[in-house]
Amino acid sequence: MRRFGPALLVSVLLVAAIPQVFAQCGVERWSVKTGTDPQAPSVPLGSWISTTIYNMQQSVRPASLPSNGRVSPRETNQYRITGTLTKYKRETDSDYHLVIQDGAGRTIIVELPNINCVGAGSPFRSGISNARAQFDAKLTATTSFKTVSAPVALRGPGFWDYLHGQTGVAPNGIEIHPVLDIAFTGPIVMNDPGTIAAQATHEAVGLPADMVEDNDGGRVRVFRRIGDTIGDVLFHGGPVIEDPRLRLVFAGDGWTDETRKAAIEAARSIAFDRRLAGLDRYGIRGAGITFTGSGTIAAGVLANDLDVQRALARAVESGSIQHVDENVITIVLVPESTALAVGTTTDWTSYYSLFHPTELGMPYVVVRAGGDLREAMFSSVARAILSPRGDGWF
Repeated sequence: MRRFGPALLVSVLLVAAIPQVFAQCGVERWSVKTGTDPQAPSVPLGSWISTTIYNMQQSVRPASLPSNGRVSPRETNQYRITGTLTKYKRETDSDYHLVIQDGAGRTIIVELPNINCVGAGSPFRSGISNARAQFDAKLTATTSFKTVSAPVALRGPGFWDYLHGQTGVAPNGIEIHPVLDIAFTGPIVMNDPGTIAAQATHEAVGLPADMVEDNDGGRVRVFRRIGDTIGDVLFHGGPVIEDPRLRLVFAGDGWTDETRKAAIEAARSIAFDRRLAGLDRYGIRGAGITFTGSGTIAAGVLANDLDVQRALARAVESGSIQHVDENVITIVLVPESTALAVGTTTDWTSYYSLFHPTELGMPYVVVRAGGDLREAMFSSVARAILSPRGDGWF
């Protein structure tokens, strides 16, 4: 089982101002998803390889995924697959998330981006616009999953996504993204509300009550209020952060010296929490947790979790955050009054997630100021340590 690598010491950071960009578009590997990466023009659009969900799932997952480049052969070729559309929704990053199933119950995710999130130089623009129009002519995607049974044939380049608990994800994370053409080849049968047409491969285990869908199709666990149990955090089955380090950043201005001091003390106290003692059974050296420093991010209005990712990504791009160690958990403190949403959920005190501003993953915890900061921080930091990718709960 792969585990997170050796830790490097990260110095105290002060993050510079971060401009806002369009909140409705995504972050991770976005150039590859929409065809503005340097290799996109080499993807053959006049031909494609007919394949199956089974064959796509047999591909060996790459050891690393470049943020602005393609992994051959899956991401440098166009594929055509057939199957049954079973679920669909519109994600916060404006993609249509479709789950396609074969006759044996195997599933794969295919995604249809919004043309407004596609750069003018993308060779995929006309195909993306075409596919969205084809879909919209038959079905209406909303922000919640709808279930359906509809035979489809579609094509588009392959794409390797990060595994983060997505509904319908292939075990190896392969997708068709973006879809450039989709045809409905048979009757479209809508299911009754709440009826599950096909279970995703990871959904056999009941999901915890504190798990919510995030803004780009994955799942995260939230800590809603003091008094919520964290006992089930020990239900684990995936990679862990063996040598966790903590970094604290304050989102926005207006923090008083008193508030900063309280937050820093809360972050420092996590290393001494006796509840970490049992984590060594998973290979985690909890006694070695260190606090590496604090800084400030001028992130503007944080409407949803994608805005947090975008702010952190721009800080990494500018060099304000030296992102060299995937064992460093970045704790982002936001004002108590913020209405920041995780998916559609604003009822949270803290939550954790993971994204990739580079090929190196960045685990992060978002904490709302006010109340018991220590408990809010500890709850989500513990979850981040035990399941940084969010897939250790299935």
